[in-house]
Amino acid sequence: MKQLLPILLITVLFAGCASKRNYNKAQKFDEAGLYTDAAALYFKSLSANKNNIDAKLGLQRTGQLVLEDKIDAFKAQYNNGSAKEAVYAYREAESYFNQLSALGVKLIMSEEQKEYYLEVRDRYLDILYQKAMKALSLEEFSNAEAHFSEILGIDKNFKDAQTQWITAKYEPVYRHGNQLMETQQYRSAYADFNLINKATKGYKNSIDLQTQCLSEATVTIAILPVSYKYRSTRSYTTLMKEKIVAELSQIKSPFYQVISDEAITSIPGWNEAKDQTLALKYARQQGKYFEAKSILSARIDKYAKSTGQLKKFEKHGYLKNMVEVVNPETKTIELKAKYTKVKYYEYTQENTAAIALYYELNRVDRDEIAFADNFSGEKKDKVHYAKFDGDYKKLVAGTWKYIDKDSAEDQVYDSEDSNKRLHTLFKNKKELQSAAKLESQLLCECMQHVSNNIINYQPEN
Repeated sequence: MKQLLPILLITVLFAGCASKRNYNKAQKFDEAGLYTDAAALYFKSLSANKNNIDAKLGLQRTGQLVLEDKIDAFKAQYNNGSAKEAVYAYREAESYFNQLSALGVKLIMSEEQKEYYLEVRDRYLDILYQKAMKALSLEEFSNAEAHFSEILGIDKNFKDAQTQWITAKYEPVYRHGNQLMETQQYRSAYADFNLINKATKGYKNSIDLQTQCLSEATVTIAILPVSYKYRSTRSYTTLMKEKIVAELSQIKSPFYQVISDEAITSIPGWNEAKDQTLALKYARQQGKYFEAKSILSARIDKYAKSTGQLKKFEKHGYLKNMVEVVNPETKTIELKAKYTKVKYYEYTQENTAAIALYYELNRVDRDEIAFADNFSGEKKDKVHYAKFDGDYKKLVAGTWKYIDKDSAEDQVYDSEDSNKRLHTLFKNKKELQSAAKLESQLLCECMQHVSNNIINYQPEN
């Protein structure tokens, strides 16, 4: 709450400044007799600060003059017999009156002029209605809709304009949906009737037609037990099927439905055969009596995960320290690098998971393969880091043979690049994702692969 107070204070101060600035500008226009411009600025000032009494008084006076100009424009159009122009001129005046009323500025609007408006409004709406009905009778739906929309924008309760507008708006959609049904494009037809029903809660028999389209367009899917290519993957078949069922059951589309296992186990001979090829054969023999329109079968071609061992390697390097030495020539003290042989250790570990799945969707009702596809994926996570009992930032890359004596094989690689590479090892991550987590991520990707193919399947194409 304390944090909001400064923000609120700034907002209030900003609004106050804007109100005062617009009020000062409005006064200058007001003094010059430009009351239209003055009213617009008084309006801005009062909108910024509704407690600005001076702005409110200024808008009360100049706003009334602006309103009277708008009423005069209405009178002129009315006297000229321009029904449409008169209607919209009065509506503009009425809108201005309401705008100022919302700010607490009450203007005076003649009741006599309102009576003239209602008279010319009804006359104009009658003209529009006749045009709309004629267009509707000629099946010029777009023109009819435009006319009825204009009527409803002026008077939403005028005659039966609302009902006629629905006809003009949705009859073309209704007809298009019926045409799509005739060519068995049930999904597209469903979209048309769904559009109608959401807007109208039913036009003619559009609700029944939408239900019929959904029934025809829905692909019911029975899922066979998952098979395997190698016995080593046999233990994962139950898990794979459970994942597939769960994933497909979550598809947010009305056109797909996963049915229970009974659709498979009830196939005559299934309990004896337990074979995907025979299951498809039996399902097709059942024909229209089989509950599912399609059968999804899958085969695990690869399923592996491994947790690698943490490997430890002894490494040789040097601890660098700067020490003071006396230069024998200059007799001055200088800093010189001193390298001490040390050991540090590097560690590596890698976890992996791999899955390969073949799957296909067979349309039992059409005796065809809807699609077939493969998923193949592998995930790895590895660590490579170093540890040292001391300040690793003083470590220098190098090699040595003996820790307690010099050797011709000893090498110090004290360069910026080599030391940077070495020090990076000490900052590397030391925890890696488990094989189970990699497996879970890969399973998720595999299921999405299957689900996306189902969703993208267009049986009408």
